[in-house]
Amino acid sequence: MKKVENLEAPIGWLIDPQNKWAIHFDFKELTNENISADFTIDMWGVVQSGKPMTFKSRRKVTKEDSLKTWNQLLSSNWVEFDFDRDKTI
Repeated sequence: MKKVENLEAPIGWLIDPQNKWAIHFDFKELTNENISADFTIDMWGVVQSGKPMTFKSRRKVTKEDSLKTWNQLLSSNWVEFDFDRDKTI
């Protein structure tokens, strides 16, 4: 999964063990002068084919909260998924 080294925060998709929910972790830099970023965690409903299709919610979080949520989900048997690679599903 792609990670931005200077941010040390998760970027990408996780899918729950029952393949019903997918969560996308992302960030965008706010400005060049101000070294800060806008971290988001988006929740999606997954259709039967395994593709995230139904947007449910967005949460803006700190880098620390993003990493904490990522690690909690991994410890609850969520798995990383490269949706960009598998768009043909």
